[in-house]
Amino acid sequence: MHAVVVLALPAVAYAASRLTGAAAVRAADRVTAATRVRRANRLLQAAAALGGLFAFTDSRLADALAAALPAPAAASAFAVLAATVLVGGVVPALAVHLGTRPAWATVTGNDTDYAATVRRFLAFAVVLVAPALFVVGAWLAAPDGTASLLAVAGAAAVVAVALPAVASRFGPVRKPTAAEAASVPACADGLRVRVVQTGRHPVPNAVAAGVLPGARYVFVTDALFRTLDAKATSAVVAHEVGHHRRAHVFVRFLATGVALAPVFLAANGVVDAFAPAIALSAVLLLAVGPLVRWTEFDADAYAAARVGDAAMERALATLADRGLVPAERSRLARLVSFHPAVGRRRRRLR
Repeated sequence: MHAVVVLALPAVAYAASRLTGAAAVRAADRVTAATRVRRANRLLQAAAALGGLFAFTDSRLADALAAALPAPAAASAFAVLAATVLVGGVVPALAVHLGTRPAWATVTGNDTDYAATVRRFLAFAVVLVAPALFVVGAWLAAPDGTASLLAVAGAAAVVAVALPAVASRFGPVRKPTAAEAASVPACADGLRVRVVQTGRHPVPNAVAAGVLPGARYVFVTDALFRTLDAKATSAVVAHEVGHHRRAHVFVRFLATGVALAPVFLAANGVVDAFAPAIALSAVLLLAVGPLVRWTEFDADAYAAARVGDAAMERALATLADRGLVPAERSRLARLVSFHPAVGRRRRRLR
């Protein structure tokens, strides 16, 4: 039965996302419609991926694949895991994403290039999943006990250090043009600011990555420079710089590792209580939320002190007005979200 669910889920996910997207675009204004489409896309992707992962894990497909692979146990387990993630998680999530594209095209007025959409989604999935698979592969290959935990910690550290450099070297990334560099604030000196090219589907965004001096990056999409004025763009870049200067990137990485530690301890037999370990990790991950939200407020304050609170507030307001970030969140969404709503961030700046 679970195998049938796995095979049928992409079609069901696509149909559900088409219907949900069609309902979302009936909103009174474009900003509300865009917000609803983005929210529906994320929620349905998460639901489809989680459902697919559960169904694949409990189906005979996983057992059949493991039995068909003439490989050592660790290699076989890794192959089954990779197949589970691809078939059970990535494919249903991609189906949802494709299903919401007609609604997104209605909101933005841009035609959808489905081939390019699939390529971008799969590239994003690789960037998201490959580091996790690398860490899990190190865990499976290492001996049980303390050695396995050290392997996990070492692999995670390698990912944290190497991933930004790899993305900068091989991704659709370039150095800023002279005009773009004019919007980079002086506080970014010593960091590597890079521009991510978004193509026909521009998404204004920026992110801080990397933990080692000399290998710390601020990635900014080209769409951000076109969406915001120069001062507001400088504020967003300064916000990401603040994550580096205030050690937020390292703190987030460490906090997430601590939250996941109980699961790895139980999986390696160091702690003989798997269900309580999962429950403890879930609680700790929820506890990471307030910490990460505080880092956002702190980075806003850092940017406001260096570029001006008016510029930081204007950047947030513009992104919210265009439906790119939520202006407010429900009580439940505030509990599980890592980013505070723009309304709260703007109030903190006043």
